[in-house]
Amino acid sequence: MVRYRPMLERLQVSGLGIIDEVTVELAAGFVAVTGETGAGKSLLVTSLELLAGRRASSELVRTGDATLRVQGWFAVDALSPVAAVLDEIGAADDDRLVIRRELTADGRGRCFVNDVAVTAATLQRLAPFLLSIHGQHEQHGLADGEVQRRLVDVAGGHDGLLAEVADRYAGWRAAAAELARLEAARAGRRDRLDVIAFQLGEIDAVAPVNGEVEELTARRSVLRNAARLGELATAVLGRLDDDDESAVERLARAGREVEEMVEHGLPLAEASAALGVARIQVEELVREIRRLTADLDGDPGELDVVESRLHALERLMLRYGEPLAAVLDHRSALLAERARLEDVEESLADAVMAADAALAVFAEAASRLDRARREAGERLAATVQGVLGSLNMAGTRLDFRWRARPEAGSPLVREGVAVAFDANGVEECELLIAANPGEEPRPMARIASGGELSRIHLAIRAALRRARPGPRMTLLFDEVDSGLGGATAAALGGLLAELATTDQVLAVTHLPQVAAAASSHLKVEKVNRKGRSVTRASVLDNAQRELELARMISGDELGESARAHARSLLERA
Repeated sequence: MVRYRPMLERLQVSGLGIIDEVTVELAAGFVAVTGETGAGKSLLVTSLELLAGRRASSELVRTGDATLRVQGWFAVDALSPVAAVLDEIGAADDDRLVIRRELTADGRGRCFVNDVAVTAATLQRLAPFLLSIHGQHEQHGLADGEVQRRLVDVAGGHDGLLAEVADRYAGWRAAAAELARLEAARAGRRDRLDVIAFQLGEIDAVAPVNGEVEELTARRSVLRNAARLGELATAVLGRLDDDDESAVERLARAGREVEEMVEHGLPLAEASAALGVARIQVEELVREIRRLTADLDGDPGELDVVESRLHALERLMLRYGEPLAAVLDHRSALLAERARLEDVEESLADAVMAADAALAVFAEAASRLDRARREAGERLAATVQGVLGSLNMAGTRLDFRWRARPEAGSPLVREGVAVAFDANGVEECELLIAANPGEEPRPMARIASGGELSRIHLAIRAALRRARPGPRMTLLFDEVDSGLGGATAAALGGLLAELATTDQVLAVTHLPQVAAAASSHLKVEKVNRKGRSVTRASVLDNAQRELELARMISGDELGESARAHARSLLERA
């Protein structure tokens, strides 16, 4: 049982081109979209492209309107990949997804998913699980070799192999980058070693010690103020210890007197102890002052030595960073770099081996991907040829050709030739087609017939859905019936109906044979309202379908012959 079934249930458009406001209820299965040229069918396609995150331009806003608004209601399953994205952006819902896109006339846009504001990039993430839009511009895109390669990868289900090849390529890139770094290091090794030796010599000549700047700065201040410090020391020592009435003597005398008061019964034991501590602290202060000021009149050249040392340290910090710890860190980095450079030859040999090993691992994974692509390409070509047979192109041959592109200087060699490679693998793809028996296959880009191109495009899309059904989604085909008619048009309608057994299919068509094959029919028309042309869209019942098909057959003259032809088409569908 297929659990995941996203389907566009309703589309509401306002302020887009000549559309003032249109709401369309869409059914499952095959929905034909018809209408005269210029009625606004392409605008409905544009509205779905906007829901898919396409870049929006203010030129799309209807003249006189302030805002363009497009809103789509999709039915989704809770187990679908969409659900994971909705959970991530905080817009989860039980079974419904509503996407809204707004654009003002001055170019400001907003996007919403279940009323949660998101970016257009988020809509682009959701779109592959909801919508697949195929138009004539995409047909020409199929001529691109990269697009052809991706088609084969989708058909073959190569996601795992592609991820492995990309991972192996990233590994080789990292190894090659390290090799290039070491080669560059070797090339400039001698010069760099000279620079390192010079800088280490300059630092080691000074031999800085962490923390000495602060110590020297303090010592310089002492030496610069030695005279005043001597005066202050003499004064302080006199008050604390040298005079007959010094602080030490007074504290000692007071201590003895308080002790006597304790002996006579006063509770002053703690005070007596405190006086003793104070006396001891003052005595320690006296000793410290004497120690620190003992050499104030010492070496008269010490200040010059300190000044010179600080100047040398400041020069290092100016060159290699502050504080002094930064200079020492730089020295450590230089030592580590010198060790690496001295071992560069050994490291370089190891790097060469690592890069070669990484390239071999990549080449092995790329070869497996190449084989898988060739097999998948053959299967896809056979399936597409079968579909083309039903579209009156029996005998058409498709051939996915694979080749490695030579590239001088590439480290990857195949059969003696250096070849290009990247994260997608090695071999490039070129789709060759022979549209008629006996013709030489030619590149897709050289097929001139628009009708052939349309049928091949649709056949490839149908073959991909057969090869990789995947989750249900809404497929929009915009005038892929260009250049077709008659039995081929009827076969095209049948193919679209077949696709609609697994997906919801919307097809913009001018061919009655295609429209008749649909299970639902949407007519887009242009009407005059208050002096302006506006677009209307409506789902047709059986009688209305007959009239619309007759119009498509014969134009505005709806004779009985045209209506009979229309009834015949509907009966055969």
